[in-house]
Amino acid sequence: MRAPTRAVTFWILAATILPAHAFADEAEAHYRMCMAHKKSGKVNDAERECQIAIVARPTHAAAHYTLATLQRQQGRLDQALASFRKVRELEPLNALGWAGEGAVLLRLDKSEQAIIVLRQAVALDPKDSVSASNLGNALRKQGRPDEAVELYRKALEKDKDNPELLNNLAVALRAQNKNDEAIKMLSRALAKRPNDPALSGNVAKALRAEKRYGDAIAYYEVALKGNAKDPGLWFDVAYCYEQTGQKEKALDAYRHHLALVRATDPRGAAHVQEVIEKLEATK
Repeated sequence: MRAPTRAVTFWILAATILPAHAFADEAEAHYRMCMAHKKSGKVNDAERECQIAIVARPTHAAAHYTLATLQRQQGRLDQALASFRKVRELEPLNALGWAGEGAVLLRLDKSEQAIIVLRQAVALDPKDSVSASNLGNALRKQGRPDEAVELYRKALEKDKDNPELLNNLAVALRAQNKNDEAIKMLSRALAKRPNDPALSGNVAKALRAEKRYGDAIAYYEVALKGNAKDPGLWFDVAYCYEQTGQKEKALDAYRHHLALVRATDPRGAAHVQEVIEKLEATK
């Protein structure tokens, strides 16, 4: 049997001496470490490994995407925006880069730009209910509730029980003064997320708009359990108590509202103080 050549002998010896990861793709190895750190909640370590993976392979789209999500998670939105744009530059037919950029633009209150980007995300992945929801939200922020309603309805055809879509559709319907239909959508959402404070708050507002004060109170009370520092909820439930003749509860709720706004809204606080004094005078 012929002896192995010098080159082959080197590789045989190397394989017995060097660890297996020495021959692995460096970028991929660091990316796997990044994902492991991310899964265990070690955000800084995950970001560091992602950055190393990108240096090793600048075209590693998955690493750019993961880095973008980490930056967004930490509130570094401008950096996240740049990273998401890099993803769609590398993979223009991948909906994830467009979806991520659109979501960040929306958080930056750049709804006009978000609409353009999110339309592309939805076109590339029609089943992406998150992007559809974000696109609808951007349209609402631009004062286009009719378009938002149409979009939400279309998205719900593919994901009929999605609570976020149902809630957002309800908000858009309320902008069209269609409170009855909004309440129906929110009831469907609550069936999926019973006692959800945000959903309950939106139901309460729709019922209040229809002057169904007694019905609204129960939903306001659920909403306040999840967000007791929301002055708007306290004012609204106080008004509902007042309209249903529950003066003591109304006064208590108005006082909660007053305590929350006194330092930040002196004019509003003065108005609520007048309301309290008038209500006290009728006791």
